[in-house]
Amino acid sequence: MPPVRILVLTSRLPYPPYRGDKLKIYNLIRQLSRNHEITLLSFIQDRSEERWIPELKRYCRKVEVVHLPAAASLWNCVKAIPKKIPFQVAYFESQEMVRKLGEIEASVRPDILHTHLIRMARYTAGLPRSGRVLDLTDAVSLYLERFMKTERNPVKRTALRIEFGRMLRFEPVIARFDRALVCSSVDREALNRNVPDARISIMENGVDLDQFGGPGGGGTAEPYRIIYTGNMSYYPNADGAQFLVKEIFPAIKKVVPEATVYLVGQNPPRSVRALAGDGVVVTGFVPDIRAEYLKSAVAVSPVRFGAGTLNKILEPIALGIPVVTTSTGVAGLGLNPGEDILVADDSEGFARHVAALLTNPPLRASLTAGATEKVRSRFGWDQIARTLENVYEEVGHGARPVLGGARNQ
Repeated sequence: MPPVRILVLTSRLPYPPYRGDKLKIYNLIRQLSRNHEITLLSFIQDRSEERWIPELKRYCRKVEVVHLPAAASLWNCVKAIPKKIPFQVAYFESQEMVRKLGEIEASVRPDILHTHLIRMARYTAGLPRSGRVLDLTDAVSLYLERFMKTERNPVKRTALRIEFGRMLRFEPVIARFDRALVCSSVDREALNRNVPDARISIMENGVDLDQFGGPGGGGTAEPYRIIYTGNMSYYPNADGAQFLVKEIFPAIKKVVPEATVYLVGQNPPRSVRALAGDGVVVTGFVPDIRAEYLKSAVAVSPVRFGAGTLNKILEPIALGIPVVTTSTGVAGLGLNPGEDILVADDSEGFARHVAALLTNPPLRASLTAGATEKVRSRFGWDQIARTLENVYEEVGHGARPVLGGARNQ
């Protein structure tokens, strides 16, 4: 498509790109900036985040931020108790954002308005313009429904039920956009049931092939090392760590006593830190996740609920490392269980798959041979950005080419 002006609206500054939501939007901005002019408008929770603005200006013509401290967001949630909107939407309410968005839209006159996540939809749903894209990533109602079914604490389950009901009432907002985007067909089907008139396309998650497109671990891997990665403050990841260490790992150890588990990811809560010991290492944040993958013989993703598609599956496969996951983890990826990836939802089956890979190097090699090529050919961020450009072309009726071209990186 010809170069156009794109205004990207985010709830969190997409740098450093360590979290899943930040990682995605950062890589899309990086790819799109090669041909288009990007303006970024984002919330920040702390003024210290302003130090990352120069990094984003490498790819954006302009970066503007609105400071919304945590205390103000929590007060927003308190005020939302008698209302019907989801608390995660109320959390990001700001009149300053309304003002700033209007100011920037008037000065930039974007051809495409890309709103990231449903929590920001109220800011752009009512704007009288074409070219409005809502990047949902996943179906939040589906995530909440799955979370609710697995939560045993009655107080938390009640809170989840309330938020789930609010989200179901709020989700029809997506029909007010020219297009909504989700990562998988599972998420699209869930949203179509609730909002049948919404125009929803699939834009899969991606993997940075510059970082993860090299050769696999080969002889550098520790033969009995298992890795599980993710932002451990995200509850589905923390729950997966509990499932792995308490229910799956003991069965693995019976077959492979030398096995070790590395829980790698930022902000591990106390419940995850407490899992360390007896063959389990909790690293917290690491600066080079690729190096951690390459030390490992097997990557696992024992997630029991969630939505969207998972970097913790795409990244190791791109490096040639076999993966064992649940049906929730593999949903929507187009990878064949038993051929590209091993899948089990019960602890016994999961442990059996991991033990087989740890004790059978030829099986590891055969499992990753086709899967690695699939991931590298389908999930590179350049491919994902082209999919997004196609959506922009479809919705951007009468988009004006940028005079003089876009920023060249």
